[in-house]
Amino acid sequence: MRPPLISGAWRSDLSAFRFLSSHSGLRFPSGVAEVNILMRFSRTTLILLVANLVAFGLVWKATYRHTAANVSQQLLFPATPAKVILTDGADRLVLEKRSSLWHISEPFDWLANSWAVQRLLDELHDCRTETSFLAAESKANGSSLEAYGLAKPRWTLKVTSETGTTTEVKIGQQSSTKNVFLLTEDGQRIIPLRESMSAALEAKPETYRVDKIFEVADFEARAVSVRLRKTEEGEITTSLTSESRPRPGRRTQLPEWRFEAPYDFLADADATTKAVSDLANLRAVKFLPLSEEVSGLSSPSFRLALEGNSRRQVLLVGKSVAGFPNLVCAKLEDNVATFTIEARSLTDWLRPREALAATKPIDFEPALVTGFTITSAGRSITLHRLDSASGDSRWEIPLAPGSTATKRREADVRIVNHFLDALSQLRATRRKAPEGGAITLPSIVTLSTSTALMQTVELEFGSEKIVVGFSDDPENGGATRLVYAKGSPLGAICDVSLLSNGQQNVEPQAWRNRIVAELPQGAKVSGLRITDRTDGKVLGEARLRPDGNWTGSGRLEPATARRLATGMSEVKATEFPARQNAAPDWKYELRITDQAATGATAASETFRTYLCAAPLTPRSVLLRDETDGDDFLLETTLAEILTPLLETAGR
Repeated sequence: MRPPLISGAWRSDLSAFRFLSSHSGLRFPSGVAEVNILMRFSRTTLILLVANLVAFGLVWKATYRHTAANVSQQLLFPATPAKVILTDGADRLVLEKRSSLWHISEPFDWLANSWAVQRLLDELHDCRTETSFLAAESKANGSSLEAYGLAKPRWTLKVTSETGTTTEVKIGQQSSTKNVFLLTEDGQRIIPLRESMSAALEAKPETYRVDKIFEVADFEARAVSVRLRKTEEGEITTSLTSESRPRPGRRTQLPEWRFEAPYDFLADADATTKAVSDLANLRAVKFLPLSEEVSGLSSPSFRLALEGNSRRQVLLVGKSVAGFPNLVCAKLEDNVATFTIEARSLTDWLRPREALAATKPIDFEPALVTGFTITSAGRSITLHRLDSASGDSRWEIPLAPGSTATKRREADVRIVNHFLDALSQLRATRRKAPEGGAITLPSIVTLSTSTALMQTVELEFGSEKIVVGFSDDPENGGATRLVYAKGSPLGAICDVSLLSNGQQNVEPQAWRNRIVAELPQGAKVSGLRITDRTDGKVLGEARLRPDGNWTGSGRLEPATARRLATGMSEVKATEFPARQNAAPDWKYELRITDQAATGATAASETFRTYLCAAPLTPRSVLLRDETDGDDFLLETTLAEILTPLLETAGR
């Protein structure tokens, strides 16, 4: 008898069984037996499916009417409290939320510590009725409210939500165990409280306050005003503000602190930023219930206003605390709470003009200077920056009206950059405060009309200028000078030794390029001759042969000639001495033949002639290029080669 037709699903199951039989080693019956096995497996699967459905139905029927208990019904206090009043006998603590911030309203009005308040709110949230027991049950067991300290409760806690609903409970403490228990508002249930809740109830109001005085953060501070009352001078007002103001010599100008009153002057960036940050983070040491007469706040000697983005707070400072001279009484202008602060925290604000004024008399970026003019004793010199396609900085000494320069020359970049860098880094020295002691202040002085101007440096920044003045130090005649910008009300006593007298050097030789002569690429020295100018005798002569070797006579031997020729391809000066009344005694003449890179023909050769004085030392000799006119001291390395060929001081 043939087996019945097998559906597609059964056929796939049958193939699976055959695959399992062939690969696992198991032996399954074939034909009708295979179909019977599949039918038994299908009936088992169907029975299990029906059993699962029945079980699911029974579970659903047993639980569908059950609803979870509402968590809010278990909470004793509002989930979003807006005000908390805690009464402990005669003491009362009131915390209330204002503009999303918690404040202490009683016993003083002050910003609350958000972390301390949050700990209390967490304890209130954990007070739930599920941990309570009925007061009637305790009476039935022979106990009473007095056993839990609830007959005369120590605390009364009242919590008001943001919607206005209020919950008021009584809290007592067992005299024997010091455990704390809460009696609900209806008096029906008693809730044991944890030790952490007991600690929160016993916390003093001071633990909830923020000891930070100003609510204005240091990063948002925009202005500070100081009013100091002095008996001799009356009331002195000083104002500082943070603003962005374009200034010559600066690419971009970020907000910076500057004096607004009594004069317009830049404040020191580092000192003022630190002082404002310390002020914004000023801390109260202790709150004291002092009268205004005792604290001196009825007529404060010091008013300090700190202004932020959208708020302004004023600190009033009174007398020192009796027996504690390092503490002073203070309060905020719109707050009656009196507290003490450390007197040293106000040191800079007692004399802001001296302590916070900019210690840099001039502030600029040297890379932006396009030119400058130095004037001293009625003489001047001008230097200009040259635009270079390669981006390299080059300077020149032009023929400007009134300049001491009689010939256009290229200036020495290293000397110019050193001078500008040193000028931009000038800072006021520090000197002892007038009252003496260990306190030092920047040497900032008020300028007067009698200040005698000694030198000026006019810095150019395109179309803008800064004029820097130099005067003698009124207290010291050493290396310090009074430095100030034109139009500034204040000047700074600075150590100007780093300028190397550049602020008064108007001689072109002091600024000119130290490279006196330099052969172009490919050119070379092809001839040397040293002559004694006294008798015209040739002391030495050398010539470069076509094969690249040197021939020489006298003092110019081939090896020496090669070394001297290599050095004379670039002649550098270490210094251009000032002109003397008497001309130097030029005893020798050094004639150089230069050969151009195109060849060694007569037309391609040029000549240089240097006048040489007797060597000053084995490493120092004075020269002059006949086509230049400026005397110069030869670079040491080259001088060590040349001086043995001349008459030395000991020969």
